[in-house]
Amino acid sequence: MLSQLFLGISLIGAEWVLYFLVLLSIFSVAVIFERALFYRSAARGLAEFRGQIRVFAAEQKWADAIQVAKSRVAETQKDGRARDLESEMALVLLTHPKASVDILGEVAHDAVSRARLGWESRLAVLATIGSNAPFIGLFGTVLGIMKAFHDLSQQVGAGAQTVTAGISEALVATAVGLFVAIPAVVAFNLFQRRVKVALGEAEALKSFLVGKLSQ
Repeated sequence: MLSQLFLGISLIGAEWVLYFLVLLSIFSVAVIFERALFYRSAARGLAEFRGQIRVFAAEQKWADAIQVAKSRVAETQKDGRARDLESEMALVLLTHPKASVDILGEVAHDAVSRARLGWESRLAVLATIGSNAPFIGLFGTVLGIMKAFHDLSQQVGAGAQTVTAGISEALVATAVGLFVAIPAVVAFNLFQRRVKVALGEAEALKSFLVGKLSQ
């Protein structure tokens, strides 16, 4: 009885799986565009900011460095721009010049960690879609093949052409699953790499400032 129940469900075919994959594709593309715009917004003017902070810190012009950091943080909050990983961290360090090296490292880590949440947001969604879309497509293909063979058994005198046509239609689900997965995986890897590079830059600036402040 249970097998008949599952057989009845499988005879619906793979069409609903295709619709589901299309929805996943649309959602994946939306996330990719949102993340690309986020990283572009967060990185705008960041290299110039980093250079100014390094120059002022090297020359021990702490007031100028603080002003630059405050201006960037205020501009980010005012424009609603995505937060970078360095401006708030630099401001926190520059406003705690008398703290020990350990305390400076902790407050810097706190600032970077809070900003990092925004940088890594929704990356898990892309990873999930990229890793599971092929299996969803394969599931649709299996359903389609089962339906094709069932239809063949119900048609007296039907030949191989009937079942091959059903199988070819079922294989579309696998192709669509791969089509959905590949862009999601590529985008996830690129974005993850961008986050790692940004974290590396933030760590380098933190070490530089801590070293200058502890002199």
